[in-house]
Amino acid sequence: MNKEEVLQQVKKWHEQDAFTAIIELLEPQITELDFTVGLELARAYINLANTLNEGNNPVNTLGEVQSADDLYAQANALLDKYVLEGKENATYLFYKGYALFKLGLINDAALRLERAQRFIKMGSEDALLPTINRMLTLCKSLDADNTSDKLSPEDDSTLDNHIRQHFGKYQILFKTERYELLNVPPTPERNFNLIVTKGLSGHKLKVPAGVDPLTDSRLELILCLPAAWEFANAEGYNLWPINQLCTLINHILTTDEFIGFGYSFDQERPLHASTKFTGGMLTAPGAFPRPAHEVVLGDNSYVHFFELIYLYPMELSFRKSHSAYELLELFQHKQVVPSPVRSRQDVCVQVSSAQKI
Repeated sequence: MNKEEVLQQVKKWHEQDAFTAIIELLEPQITELDFTVGLELARAYINLANTLNEGNNPVNTLGEVQSADDLYAQANALLDKYVLEGKENATYLFYKGYALFKLGLINDAALRLERAQRFIKMGSEDALLPTINRMLTLCKSLDADNTSDKLSPEDDSTLDNHIRQHFGKYQILFKTERYELLNVPPTPERNFNLIVTKGLSGHKLKVPAGVDPLTDSRLELILCLPAAWEFANAEGYNLWPINQLCTLINHILTTDEFIGFGYSFDQERPLHASTKFTGGMLTAPGAFPRPAHEVVLGDNSYVHFFELIYLYPMELSFRKSHSAYELLELFQHKQVVPSPVRSRQDVCVQVSSAQKI
């Protein structure tokens, strides 16, 4: 089916409350969905979750049993992939606010819903207004539950000064209520774009037993992109590295998982049709000296900067049975630089071939 046929079929299924059918049609192509079709999948996640909240048991979609919270979280993560396209789209902002509200992030939800009010297109989106108004009233009646995820003005200034001093002057790509995504353009000394989060460290990670929360509960992320990267190009092949970074950010903000150096994820399928990378790993920012890797805030807690590098399937398989240091040693031994993001040699394929010889 072409895009118009897909949208027509999805419209019919929405009218029939056949939300599982929509998910099973669209989810296998999730990395390739454009903004319009992606919103339909997010809507299906939310609507199916709402039916579960009305008393139905968890559902099975594509062989996976999912609860209402699972589905709201999936909608939220999917919507993060379209943050640039959706920043002035009322329907996007409404879905995002709704998902955040259902996940218990009341302040974030209210801010998205208020923004949605500003960009309502009369005649096509004004039917959303009554629901948005009711939800905003409900948000105001609830206690704010995520103000602790904000840095103090003093700590924000400390973090900002650190980024400017060690990474460079930046431009703001976009800003949410909980973090900013910054772009430090290439310089004569550093021939790549640097994407840096600012404010993610306001969220304190739950650390496992034996780990000091002062030294390991706060982080910011960086991503390196080639110097010629076209940020104004909204095609998926240009946005997928940033979309995946946003997905990781969302995971950090909405789960209790401890994440730090060596953390890896494997999607078990290409992150986008234009790449063979299927996952990634967090490392130290290899292109910058040690003082750039961390900063101390006013409460003596450390903020660590970790770089997200993307990995091929065999590299991820190696990481599952070896340490992050061992994988990084392979990169060094084979003289393969894992960033900035670009097509490169798979260091584990090279290892396998060498062993056969």
